[in-house]
Amino acid sequence: MASKALYLVVFNFIYSMAMSQDYIVFINGYRGPKYDHELPDNKINFKDPTGYWYKLDDSIQKRFPNTTAYYFDAHHPIYTSTHRKMSKAVGSYLFSRFCWVRKESRWVLNKTINERGFQQRVENGRLAGIALKNELQGKGPCKVHFVCHSMGYAYMLGMIDELNGYVDFGKALILSPEGANTAGRDWALFEEVWQYGARAGDKQADPICLQDGIAPQMPVVGLDKLPPTTKGGRVYIPADYPKKKLGFIKSHHLAYYDWFHWIGPTDEGYFKP
Repeated sequence: MASKALYLVVFNFIYSMAMSQDYIVFINGYRGPKYDHELPDNKINFKDPTGYWYKLDDSIQKRFPNTTAYYFDAHHPIYTSTHRKMSKAVGSYLFSRFCWVRKESRWVLNKTINERGFQQRVENGRLAGIALKNELQGKGPCKVHFVCHSMGYAYMLGMIDELNGYVDFGKALILSPEGANTAGRDWALFEEVWQYGARAGDKQADPICLQDGIAPQMPVVGLDKLPPTTKGGRVYIPADYPKKKLGFIKSHHLAYYDWFHWIGPTDEGYFKP
């Protein structure tokens, strides 16, 4: 009996080590002018520390059964964004109120790449990646899914750099990324990669006054190399979503991301468990 018990212990240990455990990482973005001076501490949180996600995290996690959630705060000062200054962000907002054209406008939305600020967020993301690697040490094979918003996009890239080769990558859900055209990664490492947000940059783009001005939406670098409809792509705010809830701030803010739930099983961007 003793030998049988020992066998079961050893078997269960080997089985548990062989089974991959899934984790989902939520990375928030800018938390508002009140906190503009703050920098991230790059520490793991086990629940939403600021209420940033408006329970969108809960509905997303339901699609990932038996996963453990971790949270990272990727808030950085506005100088790391394409706005660079609060005054430029305010000016962009005011100009956008009167701009109903669909074409690109260099003087309304602040789209110029801020390489230095973006890279600062990437480097902090690498530190977060180290923290997550330490947390996962000894837990056996791991698969990590990412959900990032706004400034959290660059931060996620840093985490990917640090975790690549250490864990398997699952889904990457990129919500209204800031500076998405600055850099990307090898998205073929993931099962699926989807970018969600306002439509910009093509003939069917929303009028500028209805676009995301907090983080002007540019395509994530390299996303176009994935097989469309199955592995990834861009998912836009539905055309029939109430116009009163769109615009410079509201098309970006997670409080108005209920349109995310309009994505059905036959639609692109409906990520599967």
